[in-house]
Parts: sequence; structure tokens; C-alpha cells
Amino acid sequence: MALEVIISNTQAGQKLFNFIKRTFQAENSEIHRWIRTGQVRINKKRCKAFEIIKEGDSIRIPPFAQCHHTHITQNETTNCKKLPFPIIYENEHILVINKPQGLACQGGTKQKTNVADILKEYYQDTDFIPAPAHRIDSQTQGLLFIGKSYQGLRFLTEFFKGDTINIFQKPKKFYRAWVYGNISQFIKTHSILCDYLYHNEAKQKEEVFQSLPFKNIQEIQNNFATLPNQIIMPNQEKAFFALSSLELLKVKENKSFVKIGIYTGRKHQIRVQLAHYGFPLVGDKKYAPKEQCKSTDSFFLQAFQIFLPKTALCEQNIFSILN
Repeated sequence: MALEVIISNTQAGQKLFNFIKRTFQAENSEIHRWIRTGQVRINKKRCKAFEIIKEGDSIRIPPFAQCHHTHITQNETTNCKKLPFPIIYENEHILVINKPQGLACQGGTKQKTNVADILKEYYQDTDFIPAPAHRIDSQTQGLLFIGKSYQGLRFLTEFFKGDTINIFQKPKKFYRAWVYGNISQFIKTHSILCDYLYHNEAKQKEEVFQSLPFKNIQEIQNNFATLPNQIIMPNQEKAFFALSSLELLKVKENKSFVKIGIYTGRKHQIRVQLAHYGFPLVGDKKYAPKEQCKSTDSFFLQAFQIFLPKTALCEQNIFSILN
């Protein structure tokens, strides 16, 4: 017997294909066949795979598709098990957590426990499984934004994608980190770090291909029209524009506590740039020189403040971790 699913507010706004993909463990070709042959219908009418579903729509799911069923319910309830990380903010569309160090955002070959799988288990009885809208490294702690509805996830994903670089405003994401060395003199002439970064496949790490001579944000703004988002290296690989702001918070025992603002968000951007300029993160075994890292050094990189654009999905737009 066919199953009729009424689309809830949290599910509305996505494409029919994506809804079925999230709800059933099935191959893409199977889903397309179900829709193409009219086995899946919207409000009893034949439909297309990329039709946008709306709240209140009735979706017909064929009987043979239900063997792939993972979760469907009309009442959003969760089990009594608590989430294993602090919640900074939550409403029906958005969940913000303080991700602990050592916990990955997504699964991988070396990641047994991760935020995405924890969310799948905790919200297994809801009609939309929340998912992280962006990634921060497993060793980085701090603010992680999660979409609790399709609308929330789409809004957050677009924000964190960062295709548009707005250097004429303050950075929207701020981190704190401990670095080796007294960085106070360097920061006086380098309030921003501006480089082109690339992936060194041989070393399996990110590196700086070219550093730009600008010393402050005003110089960047004056020359921004001439700066491409990416450049082609001699080996035909791409190097991407990376811009960070830098502020000293304190110096202690030849180590500096710094605040970094992110304009671009390239992979390992903070770690790569600071190491390139001679101030690698304390305990960073990937980018700090081996002779500089001691076994007792603790790695600390924290996403502690993020500014969201104003939206009807969330009444709050400044999120911070105070300690």
C-alpha cells in the first residue's frame, strides 16, 4: 500500500528528489525511475524530480520504495538522550553548538564519532534530520551551525559557502589561537594577512604560493579590483585568495594569544598563514616545525564569534563563546 506523507514546515522548500533522498536509502537512478514512472506523486499529480515541495503537500511514496525507509513521522519528537555538546542557541530552524576539540563534523576513514552521525541518532524520529551547515577541523573547537529545517540549512549553507568576499565590512567569523613567539612587533605592521594558498599534493598540506605586500585593510580595499579570486600557478594548479585580520590579545612566556578574523575561509587558512609568517599555532604538528613543538604543548584554535546576516529564520545574529 502506498504511503502518503504530508510535508511539514521543516521539510518545505526543498526539491522533491532531495526530500526522497534524505528520507529513503536509495540509489539516485531508483528515485528518478520512481518519479519518472509516476509512482511518486505530489497532491495526486505526476511531478518532476526537481519540483519544489511546499508545506501541506501530499507526497505519494510507492510500496516498493518503503523498504528503503529510514525515518518518517508527522510529530517531531526526540529521544530522551542528551546531545553530548553544549548548545549555544536553538530554535525550530537553527541549532548552534560549541563543538569540542577532537570531534569531527562529518564521518571519514579515520573518524568513528562525528557530529553528523550523532545528530542522525538523536533526531531519528523527526521529519527532518538536522545537519552541519559548514565544517571546522576536528581539532578546532567552537561554534558550529546546524540546520534544523531545510530552510535553515539552506540559509546557513549559503552563508558559510563564502563565494562572495566582502572586504568592505568587518569579518563575519572570528577565531582565537595560541601561537609560538611574541607577535606584538609583527602585528604593528601586519594587521592583515593576505596570500594565495594552494594544496601541495606531495606533502598533503596547504601552503602559501604568493604573499601580497599589503599591510592593512585600507590597502586591500584600494587594490581589491585588481586581485583575482584565484591564480594559476606554473604547474597549472590553482592558488586561492586568502585574507585574515590579526589582533594581539596577550603575550605569555614567548607565546601569543591572538584574535583572527576570517574574510575567505580557505582550508587550514589560519594555521597556514600564521605558520608562513613565523608564528605557527602552538602544538600544531602539521604546520609548526618539529623542533618547535613540545609534547606538552596543547593545540588551541577556537571559533568563538560569528555574525549572521539578519533573517526571519533567526532573531539573533551575534553568537559568541565568552570563555
